[in-house]
Amino acid sequence: MCAFRSRQRPSRPVVRRESLLRLRSNGRRNRRNGVMEVRTACSSAPGLAEALEEVSLQLQGFAPTVLVVAFNTVFSGEQLVSGLEARFGCIIAGCSSCKGALCVVPDASSAYASHTNATLSLFAISDPQGHYGVGQHQLDPEDVQASAKSALDMALYASGRGYESPAVIWCMLPPGQEENIIAGFQSVVGETVPILGGSSADNDVSGKWQQVSTLTAGHDHIVVLVLYPSRPLGYAFSSGYKPGPQVMTVTGCDGRQLNTLDHTPAAAVYNRLTGHTIDGFLQGGNVLAASTLHPLGRKVGAGDHYHEYLLSHPHTVTAEGAMTLFSEVSLGDELVLMEGSRDSLIHRADRVLCNALDLLEEGARPKGVLMIYCAGCMLAIETDLTLMINELRRSHPHLPIMAMYTFGEQGCFLDGKSRHGNLMISALVFSA
Repeated sequence: MCAFRSRQRPSRPVVRRESLLRLRSNGRRNRRNGVMEVRTACSSAPGLAEALEEVSLQLQGFAPTVLVVAFNTVFSGEQLVSGLEARFGCIIAGCSSCKGALCVVPDASSAYASHTNATLSLFAISDPQGHYGVGQHQLDPEDVQASAKSALDMALYASGRGYESPAVIWCMLPPGQEENIIAGFQSVVGETVPILGGSSADNDVSGKWQQVSTLTAGHDHIVVLVLYPSRPLGYAFSSGYKPGPQVMTVTGCDGRQLNTLDHTPAAAVYNRLTGHTIDGFLQGGNVLAASTLHPLGRKVGAGDHYHEYLLSHPHTVTAEGAMTLFSEVSLGDELVLMEGSRDSLIHRADRVLCNALDLLEEGARPKGVLMIYCAGCMLAIETDLTLMINELRRSHPHLPIMAMYTFGEQGCFLDGKSRHGNLMISALVFSA
């Protein structure tokens, strides 16, 4: 999807050599053996020891280059990484996912072990001809972009291919500073490298989210995986919403706080246009659930036959009538009131996956799909998640699929620009 370009070799991170080797894919030991393969494994066990045992049995005989991990935050990230590294000895990158993760595990007989809310899910990539590296850095709120740069520099150095731009950057972040983190990444590789991934989630927005890598686990770490795969990738980034007729202009804001729309308190405008959906919160309160089907959208790309929108999810109403969001807006932005439904959210995962498949190079055979699905969307259709996973299984009967439920989504639109948004869905397809 993205042509490699030469870049300055990254500086060596300040870590011990044996630690650096643990951040690097082990494919070069088997460089002449095998092609790209992907498998998924998952467990709904409530205890970590049992979950680790179950996923290990499912991947028995498979030697992954990389494990991308999604887990319920009731598990200890530190203990999880220790258990996975002892069993698989490969690089690890992942984060907690709201109430678990979606995972489809096809086997040779087309029988499925699938879960809509697995406590532990693994997306295992074996790519002996590829190069991968993981990096991490604790987020410094005083210099977010420097933290992001350090994490990416470590991943690029560990990959052994840091003098070239990666095909994709996959990131797992703490919520809250995603726009600045993306800017930090782009200060290293420029704006043409696709940045995908999600913001780690917990089960109740209490701040118990976790990020994990081969070397670390924490609540405020930037974890980044750089991919130089041996075969082409396909990716798509979209939402399950359509634009409504109402367009408003941001006339007062401060980062993620939307103060006024058309010179009127934002909450009052939003309440009127949505048919009084937040009547009970105009003096203040949490409106996450009430606003899920009516986010605010910004047009970010358009062609002759399509328009793309980046979404912002209203979070709270302040005592002054402002609204806090999970992504930033700017003065003068034109916002569209978006419209969604349970039905559109159920079917959108399959549509985004199909879009990513369509964007694979001709002749490439899909081997597995790594997805991000907004936790807010998941919670809105929680009782119908079985319908969503069954549609994925019917449409793609031989594809391993894993989807993380996140509190923020990073992705690349058709205009080639990577952005942070809310209530979004992304798919990254690996091929052979």
